[in-house]
Amino acid sequence: MMRPLFPRIITTKRKDRTYRYLTLVESYRENGKIKQRQVGNLGNIDLYSQEEIRRLIDKLREFLHDDPYGTTQDLTTYGDKHYGIPYVVNVFWDRLGLTEFINSLLKDRQVEVDVALCTKILVLNRLIAPKSKLGVARWVHRLYLEELEGRPLPDVHHFYRAMDYLEEMKDALERHLYLQLTDLLSLKLTLVFYDLTSSYFEGTHCPLSKHGYSREHRPDRPQINIGLLVTPEGIPIAHQVFEGNVADKTTVPDAIKVLSERFEVGECVFVGDRGMITQDNLRALKEAGFRYIVGFHKRGREVSDQLLEEYQDLSQYTPLGEEGSLLYKEIPAAKVPAEDAAENEEDYLVRYILCHNPAKVAEDQAFREQALQEAEAQLQHLKEWLEKEEPRRGRKPTAKSIMLKVADLLNRKGMARFFDIDYDGNKRLNWQRNQTAIDKESLRDGKFLLKTNSLLPADQVVTAYKNLMQAENAFREIKDFIRLRPIYHYNEHRVRAHVLICVLAYLFEQWLEVLYR
Repeated sequence: MMRPLFPRIITTKRKDRTYRYLTLVESYRENGKIKQRQVGNLGNIDLYSQEEIRRLIDKLREFLHDDPYGTTQDLTTYGDKHYGIPYVVNVFWDRLGLTEFINSLLKDRQVEVDVALCTKILVLNRLIAPKSKLGVARWVHRLYLEELEGRPLPDVHHFYRAMDYLEEMKDALERHLYLQLTDLLSLKLTLVFYDLTSSYFEGTHCPLSKHGYSREHRPDRPQINIGLLVTPEGIPIAHQVFEGNVADKTTVPDAIKVLSERFEVGECVFVGDRGMITQDNLRALKEAGFRYIVGFHKRGREVSDQLLEEYQDLSQYTPLGEEGSLLYKEIPAAKVPAEDAAENEEDYLVRYILCHNPAKVAEDQAFREQALQEAEAQLQHLKEWLEKEEPRRGRKPTAKSIMLKVADLLNRKGMARFFDIDYDGNKRLNWQRNQTAIDKESLRDGKFLLKTNSLLPADQVVTAYKNLMQAENAFREIKDFIRLRPIYHYNEHRVRAHVLICVLAYLFEQWLEVLYR
């Protein structure tokens, strides 16, 4: 009768070395005692790699007629579901009481869809595998949610109807989220960051989509603009969707209203970029009880021209933090422009802080040189066109039309002030760089100017402005990972609802990051 075999390591010593051998042994009984004897030796185990041992085991299994364990080749996949991300989102969702809150807003209405469940599914899709709403309807069976067990899955029309209801409750939902997060994350809205981005459309049918300044370098496409309010932790607390041709500065009053009325914030510091600057906006912030830290235009303003030229000596600047990668200089009160000084009150003193980023100097120089060379290449192309000998069809260009063409070419690239142009009215077009203007512009390389009426020390003002990138990072994440675009909707309300779903998805992602930061 064949006795069971099992592996055993036999250790032997020879001189100063130890050897381990893999053997096969069997047990047997002799005179009432259990003993073992070796029936095979597979050699020095230390000479085998893990992969070689695995192959040996697989080879031995080939002799099994009924292997209870099987191999990977014996496995068949019948389906898989997403468990991890739904579990995390469910925890956050329940802590925020979102299902109960959404249902409470709809309790007196005849609602034919489960708005809370459809919203959760749409948010999860943004976090896992962003798709169109039709794509979500085809994908939802791969999602594990307890609420989906034993019931028909939502179809695309359920998602569309849920979005219609969701867009109506946006303001109430944002207030609910803000109050809940203030408690759960101990948010203190002493600083709030505001920024805008744009997102373009392929079609032209959405009434919100307009041609405007494109941050995505697609001026050929209509777009929408999105304003976002973000906490220092990177948590989005509110957003607004604007038509694509709306200027940044005109959106600030809406942001102030959200903070003061919807969230009832009595005092905070509003941090924004230079596109937000108007005297009316700064006055509105002050009237709301808010202080501000804003980027100030570093060209085209008398105060910025004066300060940038006067404070070129970097030995007057103070390094920011231990690394000192950024330098700053608080401008003395005597140098503050008269119009700002006239608005000063005991507790609201306008200050300017000039900052210098050494790492940005070379980048600014390279960018300007590239733009100059591109402008010169286009001027050369125009020059060669003028000098062609063969007669041209149509009306002969006039000196005025040629100079207008040159001006348009240079203004489009912001290069007009850097060139002196000479045209004889016939065929000769010449130019040279205006080195004086270029040298003056180089004074701005690596620099930016801040304006504030906050009580924060200068270093904290600079740090707060640097952290404006929290809003920029939010937009980048919403566009790249959560994939705001392409926007498949053309109905205005559903476009707004789509943006809301993307912001909600980013909220959950950022909340998780805050917890594990």
